[in-house]
Amino acid sequence: VLLQLAAAGVVAIGLTAAGKLLLHHLESAPAFATSAIEVSGATQLSKSAIERFAGLGVWKNVFQVSAEQATEKLLAEPWIESATVQRRLPGTYRVQVKERRALALLAAGELYLVGEDGSAFKQLGAGDPGDLPLITGIELASIEHDRHAAASVLLQAVAFVREYAESGLARREPLSEVHVEADDTLSAYVGTDGTYVRLGKPPFRTKLRRLREVFGQLASQHARAKYVYLDNERRPDRVTVKLR
Repeated sequence: VLLQLAAAGVVAIGLTAAGKLLLHHLESAPAFATSAIEVSGATQLSKSAIERFAGLGVWKNVFQVSAEQATEKLLAEPWIESATVQRRLPGTYRVQVKERRALALLAAGELYLVGEDGSAFKQLGAGDPGDLPLITGIELASIEHDRHAAASVLLQAVAFVREYAESGLARREPLSEVHVEADDTLSAYVGTDGTYVRLGKPPFRTKLRRLREVFGQLASQHARAKYVYLDNERRPDRVTVKLR
């Protein structure tokens, strides 16, 4: 029995050594050098940035980075929402990514990019889009105290940014800021002269339709509003306007 166990141990050691030699050969063989990296789905990030985040590079041996490892590295990058990496021997990678879409900037101590899902996914950095509507009124302390409540309010603000763009108002009266009031209602600053719009509570589609009508009437009179109040809950059809 002891001789059989010893023989089995020698075989196991031999197989392990052979496996290491084979792996070393594969990781150093010129035949398995990366010859092509195909990247699709990236608009914000460059192809070279995707390759760098994934740990890939032309002429780098394909056995040094597995498809799973490259995917995990890509998902650690804030801009990337999802990623799929395929490794095809002898030397090709196919990388498919889906980037987050930044709709606004959150001012909470620092500036953060806010995605469609209402998450502040990245601190604003060099090369990031800075010409986005600003969301204010959410303090960093409140986020740390109650992340769920803060996320809910932030998602509401992001939903308004999207609805404002869809309403067609953004082309004529660009949205510069969405402010979360103390009671979690919303207000906004629009136009090049910063017209204050008090929105109140959602839903906002009907209110935005009324706001478009107000701006249309003012334009026909060559007038501008200092503020527009759309938050009359008892008389939702009533809009208060003060001219400049």
